[in-house]
Amino acid sequence: MRLRTAISLVFFGLICFAGLTRWQTLSEDPIIQTDGQGYHAYLPAVFIYHDLQFNFVDSLNQNYYPEDKRARFIVRSDSGNVNKYFVGTAIIQAPFFVVGCVVSWFLGLPVDGYSWPFQLMSGIAAIACLSLGLSFLGRLLSRMGFGPFATLAALLFISFGSNLLHYTLYAPAMSHVYSFFTISAFLYFTHKAFSEQHGRSLLFASIAVGLTVLIRPINGLIVFGIPVLTSGLFGTLNGIEAFLSEKKSLLMAIAIGLLVVMIQPFIYFLQTGSPIVWSYQEEGFNFSSPELINVLFSYRKGLFVYCPILFLAMLGMVTGAIKETARYAWLMFFLFVVSWVIASWWMWYYGGSYGHRAFIEYYPFFAIGLARLLHRGWWLFRPWFFAVIGFLLVGLQLFQTYQHNVDIIPFDNMNKSKYWNLFLRTGDDLRWYYPGYPGEEMYQGKDSVVIKHDMESELGWGNEDQRTTDVYYAGNYGCAMGPEQQYGITLRKPVSDLSLSPDVVRVGAWVKSNSRSTGVTFICSVEDSTGASYFWKSRVLRPQFSWTGQWAWAESVFKCGFPRDSTDKFTVYPMKSDNATVYFDDLEVSFINTQ
Repeated sequence: MRLRTAISLVFFGLICFAGLTRWQTLSEDPIIQTDGQGYHAYLPAVFIYHDLQFNFVDSLNQNYYPEDKRARFIVRSDSGNVNKYFVGTAIIQAPFFVVGCVVSWFLGLPVDGYSWPFQLMSGIAAIACLSLGLSFLGRLLSRMGFGPFATLAALLFISFGSNLLHYTLYAPAMSHVYSFFTISAFLYFTHKAFSEQHGRSLLFASIAVGLTVLIRPINGLIVFGIPVLTSGLFGTLNGIEAFLSEKKSLLMAIAIGLLVVMIQPFIYFLQTGSPIVWSYQEEGFNFSSPELINVLFSYRKGLFVYCPILFLAMLGMVTGAIKETARYAWLMFFLFVVSWVIASWWMWYYGGSYGHRAFIEYYPFFAIGLARLLHRGWWLFRPWFFAVIGFLLVGLQLFQTYQHNVDIIPFDNMNKSKYWNLFLRTGDDLRWYYPGYPGEEMYQGKDSVVIKHDMESELGWGNEDQRTTDVYYAGNYGCAMGPEQQYGITLRKPVSDLSLSPDVVRVGAWVKSNSRSTGVTFICSVEDSTGASYFWKSRVLRPQFSWTGQWAWAESVFKCGFPRDSTDKFTVYPMKSDNATVYFDDLEVSFINTQ
């Protein structure tokens, strides 16, 4: 099968899959989420509102995102507002955004940058960039001498055997698939420029690296990966020396690359009057103490735990170093440096995510190791042997991607016991079996008000008639929600009764149930003085082990945002809609100020 045909099949296949699954509910469940809201905001700011201070964001957020889904990406200062995130992702998305404007206008929908056509085009943009990235990567592998089988298999393994697929279909507004595209393009054009002394390819490579830096500046590290393409450091130096004889092409490429990179300082200058802004404020790197082991092997976000196909890539690099030492030794050294830098970020697990997302843009380098193994094999093992293993690992990856997207594998706070308890398991009873938010450790040292109910006496809470002496965890009383009881013991707390203004509510209790599959949830809502709720969220209670017939500690965390007024009121309670009987004891509600 020709490379172009295979990439086309991947593109149209993913379009059809997303259309039948993820894109069915764009009006109710936008796909421009989390950090993606920040990357995307440049587009309506420039094309629609002409407002680089992002003053339009707050009013639009109220129309499309509940309070706990609104990303905080605007950095405010006396000199002006800036976007925490960089503009490169938005530049690549811009043609698709323009199509979204046209479609919205034609259908009579709001041309506001966030209605469903814009959400749809964000998804199409990600799939298009994955396909273009695979096209450039496939052409690179072919130029490096790998056969059609090794090339196509490596592309399939990288696409479907890693979390790249998740960040294309389910988190398409994030920057990673766009970096994958620009880095693949950079590698292809750089290889062509050095191998053929092709000036135009050098120009395209310069544009690609400029866009890569605009997406995530630290990804400028890719220039140190050039020796992988030129059979080692000396090959790179010889190539640079050859280009020095064509100063015009070299200087033009450097100038174009710098012009692309200067787009971000120019935007900062328009916003604040200064071309240099550190938008991440107190966030940064700690290069002397990287969390290297955690980043690579931990069950929380370890690269090789959630993308085991990369073990084959590393084996390909090791076997490649036997015969092509200069190339593959440099490749391993380069990826070690990349890993060190990624592991040095202050939040080594990079927030809530599926697997370790910071490596996705470097998967083209891993693909070289995969192609080497699938082309040459190793020792007595032929390429088909590793292809079989690869397809098995792809199946595992697709299953775990499914688990993550139906909330069986949580987005954070995983460990060894949780991972293996959920391994290759599915079912509605496992959704939110383990809560994704860390509990106590995340909020240690924060100002908080803790309110407890041990059920031993009435405290004026709602539904205290559910107190019982039949079943309890400690003391003489517990609380029972019977088959016909939908709502449990309820805390209603006005903001004026608290000594602080909380933006996080943590609810915990000892829980016991006569049914493993009960869908009991904790509810947290915030209401204004008229009783209207402007925040309402439910979280399924899942303790840390099977809770049928035994007590277990269950906890939920609600990022509710700060209340609007001191007259507002918090309401916290358990709720269920089945016939299970659920018992509670030692209920604890913490109101936390994280600022």
